[in-house]
Amino acid sequence: MEPAYDIPYYGGTAMPDKALLENVIQVRTVKRDVTPLIGFEGAGLDDEKRLFKRLNETFELIAGGKRPPMYLVILMPGFRPFAAVEAPDSGPIPNGMTAYTIPADDYVVFGFEKAHVGLFWSSICTEDNQKKYNIDLAKPRFEIGTPELETAGLIEWYIPIRR
Repeated sequence: MEPAYDIPYYGGTAMPDKALLENVIQVRTVKRDVTPLIGFEGAGLDDEKRLFKRLNETFELIAGGKRPPMYLVILMPGFRPFAAVEAPDSGPIPNGMTAYTIPADDYVVFGFEKAHVGLFWSSICTEDNQKKYNIDLAKPRFEIGTPELETAGLIEWYIPIRR
């Protein structure tokens, strides 16, 4: 039996395969401006579903009921999930929510089908892949969930470039 690897982000198991990873991801680099967010922070990765449920229930307060793109930021240290939407230009932060600003930076964007999420996280965290893609996993990283990506069954993760 082949060994299974725990994937800290998704809690599943997968066998890393460098060749397969390269076949299932699309990679590009982008420069992003500061992005102010408001949302809910959890204590650990197991809180993700609860945070997004709470965020969905709060749409009326922050977007007039329209579904804005949703962000999942993994805050460091401690792998703390932050489920959020972009902050409105004005007005107070709704009760119970907190603010976080994604810093302006250069990011490597990894795009792939949701079916490959376990393979992605078990493979990208290896020292070889961190060097290959020049990524800094010690900094917060994030996913942006748009209706278009979700409909297509795709995920895009933004990971800061190592300086």
